[in-house]
Amino acid sequence: MLRNSKPLSTDPQQGVPVPIQPLLKYTMLASLLSAAMVLVLAGIGAWMGPDRILKLDDRIQQLFYLNSEARLLLLPYISWITALGSFKITALAAAGFALICFVQRRPRATIYGYVICTSFAMMWMLNTLLKEIFRRSRPELEHLLAAHGYSYPSGHAMISMGFYGMLFVIWALEWRQHRPLQRWLPVILGIFFIVFIGLSRIMLGVHYPTDVLAGFASGLVWVICLLQSIKQAGR
Repeated sequence: MLRNSKPLSTDPQQGVPVPIQPLLKYTMLASLLSAAMVLVLAGIGAWMGPDRILKLDDRIQQLFYLNSEARLLLLPYISWITALGSFKITALAAAGFALICFVQRRPRATIYGYVICTSFAMMWMLNTLLKEIFRRSRPELEHLLAAHGYSYPSGHAMISMGFYGMLFVIWALEWRQHRPLQRWLPVILGIFFIVFIGLSRIMLGVHYPTDVLAGFASGLVWVICLLQSIKQAGR
């Protein structure tokens, strides 16, 4: 039973009140903590020293970079995977999944729609802001796919974890009454999907591994916070 003291937003589809206070509160908290995570990791990197970070990046980069004819055969597939984290594709995904949620005329689905739209918008806005703050140049390797702007943190990694990760969490929440194997399916698929998008940026030579790590960490903080907002708003 929803308390009358909570600010409510009326679901336009059915006139059902949807509590917005938990959603707004956790959205603000998630934004601050996601940005703070990137700052903390940058601080750790500064404490370790630029040379050590670059050596670590280089070692990992050489494991995955498509630097041989055999590896270059994977380029079309890796390019397709990395495109899933682009602004255009994620915008279409956000619009499509949010629309599906809003037309269901259920309060919980309306909450999902809000979370999907917010996750897409905030991940991209936060990433743009953070890149302008750090202004890290991209790797000096040959870029196997065109990439623009700064490097830290990786936008593809951040959006894949924060936005796609949220989609997989919603899927898992909706399947939580199923058998154990079915409940874990969204989680397992989500992990592989997200990791592959982040890894593709390293393989294409357009991001340092630490860029991807920071993007993943920031997005994960976002998902954890927004999961709490869903739980609070759904009570």
